[in-house]
This record gives sequence, structure tokens and C-alpha cells, in this order.
Amino acid sequence: MTPPATHTRIVLARRPRGVPEEDDFRAEKTAIPAPGPGEVLVRTVHLSLDPYVRGTLTGRDLGHAPVAPGDLVPGRAVAQVVDTGAWVLAETGWQEYAAVPASSLRPVEVPPGVPRTAALGALGMPGLTAYAAVTRLLRPEPGDTVVVSAAAGAVGGTAGQLAALAGARTVAIAGGPDKCRVAVERLGYAAAVDRHAPDWTEALADACPDGVDGYLHMAGGAVLEGVLDRLAPGGRVVLCGLPDHANETGHTVLPAGAVMRARATVHGLVVYDHQDLAPRFAERVGRLVAEGRLRLLEDAHEGLTSAPAAFRRLMTGANVGKSIVHVAPEPAPRRRRRP
Repeated sequence: MTPPATHTRIVLARRPRGVPEEDDFRAEKTAIPAPGPGEVLVRTVHLSLDPYVRGTLTGRDLGHAPVAPGDLVPGRAVAQVVDTGAWVLAETGWQEYAAVPASSLRPVEVPPGVPRTAALGALGMPGLTAYAAVTRLLRPEPGDTVVVSAAAGAVGGTAGQLAALAGARTVAIAGGPDKCRVAVERLGYAAAVDRHAPDWTEALADACPDGVDGYLHMAGGAVLEGVLDRLAPGGRVVLCGLPDHANETGHTVLPAGAVMRARATVHGLVVYDHQDLAPRFAERVGRLVAEGRLRLLEDAHEGLTSAPAAFRRLMTGANVGKSIVHVAPEPAPRRRRRP
């Protein structure tokens, strides 16, 4: 694989105010980076777009350094090592080629017949987040009612399926009738509630007549308040995503009265605290995906320059499935020569 002399990368043009705009980013043509000692050159093929990136743009993310105007936007990708063609997971950032420490690379491991992009979604960080939320914190039992907001997203889509496989009755909260339809027809939720509907709390009550035993929260403050008002005694709540805070458009306030009334338990979930689950997660969820018992859903975009618009789509909650940018096509497999 011979790289070109130049490539495209996307940098932060200005700090976003509220939901990111496409003009908050800028595409640049630069020379291909030269690997230093201990580094290798990789070609970005599939780029993951993740909500944590929004926090880096204002220096508020828990696990990543702040991004200043002019800096490369961070991101993980399925990539190929230029010298060997090996498929790896790499922190490439939003660029077509990256020089990265060889020690930081991880092989892309997906079951036969499963697309490599699954390593960025259900078999990657979003999947581990969902697995930790369901198996360690929500702990659904057969017959429990589990509600998931952002239910058609990367984490929510996986979490809902895992909870259903554990025997729970799952209820989706999603934005709009189309996403509600996807949640039921493709992700297996028993019911779905459109959070944009004026009577969504009444619809939630109808969908959860015995209350909510477990709730995975990744929506705005109004949704948190509406769901916690339906908590069953001993309910479990997992706070996984706070888009109001991420986009700096408001503050989510925990309704303490509802928590006390239900004698509920509330957990704050940061995936980095649950890395010990990674081997068990990879084995179990990998098997479920390989057997077709856990479905993959992707919100795919073509070309690196589509990343800013795709990221805005993600941060407004318009995506359906894991947000992926196909930066480059996968090379066709080599045909074996007949003897």
C-alpha cells in the first residue's frame, strides 16, 4: 500500500456554542504524517463518531485532552497499517492517515461474517457501555420493565436487546415515529414512546402499567423527570448520557423526590470504570452477534468531509444506529491463484 503525498484532515475551526455546527470544523490538506520512533502509519478506513468528542471541544471530557481551535478532532477508527495491511483499531482522529504508536494498536477482532465496523459499535466501546449498564447496574430479572432512552442509538440499541435477552420487557424512548418504528421492528423493543409527542408521558404510563424497574438515561432533563415519575419501588437508574450538558444547552437536574419515593438506586456510568468486563463482554456479545441474536444498526456516511454534518446529526439525536464515516473503501480480498 503506497500512500499519497498529501491527505485531508479535519480540525476544530472554533469552539461550538450549543449543538455543533458544520462551520465549527475545517478541512485541511496537509502532508502525510511521518511516523516517529515506535510509530506506524495507518490508513483510516471506518471512522467512529462518538458523543464524548463534544466534551473534548470544550475541555470537559473525563478521559481525553481538550481540543483547541486548529487542533485535529479526535476519534477512533478501523484502520489498516500501511506497511503490512493489518486491520487495527487506532486513535487516528478525523484524518485519512495517521502516525500512531505501534503499542496503542489493537487488532480488529470480529466473528466471521460480521462487518469490521462492529468493532466500533456493538463490539466496541458503545457495546461495552451497554453491557456494563445492563449486566452490572440495571441487572434486569425476567418480567422486569426496562426503559431505554436514545433507544435507537449505538448504546441504546445494544442495551435494549441485551435487556430483552435477559427476560425483561423493554420500552424504547426515541425521537419521532420513524425511530420508534425502528426500535420495535429492528431492535425488538416491546413498545416505543415518541418523546416529541405532547402526550408522551401518558404513552409511557400506558407502556409501563406496573412502573419502571430499570431505566438507562441518555436524553434530556425532561425525559429523566418523566421516566423517574414512573419508577417502581426499588427501581434502578443509570445515568449514561447527558446531552443537555454535552451541548451546553441546559442542565439536567435529578428529581430527588421521585428517587426517594421509589427507594431507587441511581448510578453514574463512565465506561472506563468497567474495563474489567471487556473479556466477558467480547465473548458473550460477540457470540450473540455471530448467531444473529443481536442486531447491528449503523448510521453510515461516506467520505471524511461528511464527518462534521454527521457529527451534528449525532449530537441532535437524529442518528439511527452507530454513527460511522466510511473514509475509504475496504480493499477487495485477494483471489487465490489456482495451482
